[in-house]
Amino acid sequence: MPVLRTAGHDGKQVWRFYAPLSLPAGDAELASVVLHHTVWITTSDGHLHPAPCTPSEHLWWGDGYGDRPSEAATVINLLLDDLGGTPNLREHYNAPKGLTALFNEDRKQGTELTRSTLLHARMTPPRPR
Repeated sequence: MPVLRTAGHDGKQVWRFYAPLSLPAGDAELASVVLHHTVWITTSDGHLHPAPCTPSEHLWWGDGYGDRPSEAATVINLLLDDLGGTPNLREHYNAPKGLTALFNEDRKQGTELTRSTLLHARMTPPRPR
């Protein structure tokens, strides 16, 4: 995947790239999600990929300043079942509520969410506030 190293808005070095529309299917499964400036996917065969996303969109978690955690939840929900699946964010509001709640929490850069954490969140309704 082509990557560009450039200066960010604060003058620090940043890497810019296009998120893929889907990940290589193979025999691997989603192993974990790493939250670091975007949503990253680790796979059971040891690879690391930016999470797939639709063109002109990006994935975020927590407050997101207008971004929707339901979009990240939609992508992860798909990848838990089909690592090579192509996400469709048009109906992100139908994402599992537990996964959406998990991605709605503010987290530190570099936080890793294991497959078991993601599966548990997908099956568990969020706690009432």
